[in-house]
Amino acid sequence: MSQAAGVAKDELAKAPATSARRRHNTDKSAATSSRRHRARKGQPYLQAQVVHYRPRVSVLDKELTTVSYHGLVNFLLLLLSATLIRLAIENYMKYGILVSVPGATIEARDWLATAAGMLAVAASFLVAFAVEKSAIPACSGCSSAAASPIGVDAEEKRTIMLHAANLLFVLVAPSYITYFYIFQPALGTAVMTLACIMFLKLYSLSAANFDLRRAYRLGDKQLSSDPLQRASLQRGRLVVDVKRGTAGGPVHSSGGTDTEDSSVEDMVRSMVPLTARASFSLNARVLDDICVAGNDRIDAKADALPRPRLRVRATTASEVLRRVASTAEVDRHSPPAGAVDDGSLSDDGAAAKTLADKHGSHAGADPYGDAAGRPKRSAIHYAVAYPDNVSLANFGYFWLAPTLCYQPSYPRMAGPIRKAFVAKRATELVILCVAMWIVIQQYAVPTLVGSVRAIDTRNPFWLSERVLKLSVISAAVWFLGFYAIFHSGLNALAEVLRFADRAFYLDWWNSVDLAAYWREWNLPIHYFCKRHIMMPLVSPPLSLPAGAGVLLTFLVSAVMHELLFGIPTHCLRGYSFVGMMAQIPLIQLTQWLVRWRGPESGLGNAVFWISFCIVGQPLGVVQYYYTWVKNNP
Repeated sequence: MSQAAGVAKDELAKAPATSARRRHNTDKSAATSSRRHRARKGQPYLQAQVVHYRPRVSVLDKELTTVSYHGLVNFLLLLLSATLIRLAIENYMKYGILVSVPGATIEARDWLATAAGMLAVAASFLVAFAVEKSAIPACSGCSSAAASPIGVDAEEKRTIMLHAANLLFVLVAPSYITYFYIFQPALGTAVMTLACIMFLKLYSLSAANFDLRRAYRLGDKQLSSDPLQRASLQRGRLVVDVKRGTAGGPVHSSGGTDTEDSSVEDMVRSMVPLTARASFSLNARVLDDICVAGNDRIDAKADALPRPRLRVRATTASEVLRRVASTAEVDRHSPPAGAVDDGSLSDDGAAAKTLADKHGSHAGADPYGDAAGRPKRSAIHYAVAYPDNVSLANFGYFWLAPTLCYQPSYPRMAGPIRKAFVAKRATELVILCVAMWIVIQQYAVPTLVGSVRAIDTRNPFWLSERVLKLSVISAAVWFLGFYAIFHSGLNALAEVLRFADRAFYLDWWNSVDLAAYWREWNLPIHYFCKRHIMMPLVSPPLSLPAGAGVLLTFLVSAVMHELLFGIPTHCLRGYSFVGMMAQIPLIQLTQWLVRWRGPESGLGNAVFWISFCIVGQPLGVVQYYYTWVKNNP
């Protein structure tokens, strides 16, 4: 406090001197200008004075990089505001007030079917918990290497079959209820969204516990020696090479996916140097308050900066986030006063054991780095060890947590819940939802009605005008929905749960290609696809090429999008499926443009906006609305 007071006193003492110096510079500049004016008046042959005396470029030329366009941007924003106001007045004069109370025209049958679909989703969670509870092995290290070299026995195969049946149920039951018993597309979309989220969560939960259970059977307390990394498929049979790897150290695949300078993300993305995006401002204030498991806090301003030894790809926002997490020193002993341990999911949890005891770490060793302080990609450490994590409280926290990747423990915020922060984010969520409802009812619906007539008349110019008009509305709804869900909603939920990792998105609006957009706009989905789809495919025993992993990732995403939009609208025409699969050639196109013209050209970013917001989204909405109207006259 005394140091801060001294700094404040020094600033107050410097303020008068700074103000006086500023006035002196202003007076000096005015005096210089006045002298120059008088000197010009006294010059001979005034109309023969030299005007063009040095080479210069035009202000709008790209070589002149010091010009500010702040005033022009202000004018364009004012012009856009005036255009939107004119459109609002025109819409009111033409249609009047079209906004109605949400849910006023929905029948009771739809509400009952919606409740039944949500109950089916909740039941699948309880079934998954029961399956995991019954699958706990009798003891650690009970599985012999000869009987089960990878830790999978007959009991584990039964568990896999039960999880597969439960995952099938969580998609089929809500889909059947939505398609045949829910007429209102909004309610159907809500049910299918919850079903798809639960499907992804349950898959992550079962897959993560599958690996934890294998390590428990094999007696691998440090989670460092996975026999699957030494396995390969030969003539359809899984063969484990016992000569490769060691029992005590991490196993590295021949493809190099565990080394520090290579990862799955590096194989997928054709990375270009983006040094202009080295600044990191995402949730910096929240990261300053994170207490991982000890006394040290993550300094977002210092730790977010890439180290000089890293490659240039560390200047991207996604790499910055990974470096923040990997370079933060974690105290393995008891947390400080006011801090919350990663594993304290309940008051009577297993808090007596320290992190080193649970994973067999040696005293004084850093579980997240080697002797030189470099982070280990293969290090897996949680504050809750298997099977202590198989509890209703632990699984219930994951059900509510704003993530799709299951972990036995998560970084938790220190201190009490900030009620003002939650209230602010909740207020934003309500206001934005109301704004989206008004925009859809007042502006989108009349445009869509006109698009039906345009399609019936087969007038391409009229249809193009409808799509372009709808692009403004869909973009507005898209931005409102993105902020409402990923910023307001998820941040409020994370604060209530004291979930510390608030990086739910990156600066996707600056994406130079479509691949960067799909990686950055929805980090929970990106982490899920990378952890549960991409990495198992490109790693042993499958060891598929990265292209196959990308294809399967988009295939899964295309199926999920078709379920989300096709079933609630009773339109299984494959519009969303084709749209998602079309992203693969568009990614190749935008990456080629970046390699051809460079990331500063903006061509890849322009193609992204045109294909996604100006043409792609409104055209998809028009197709689904037209089919829904024709199927429900």
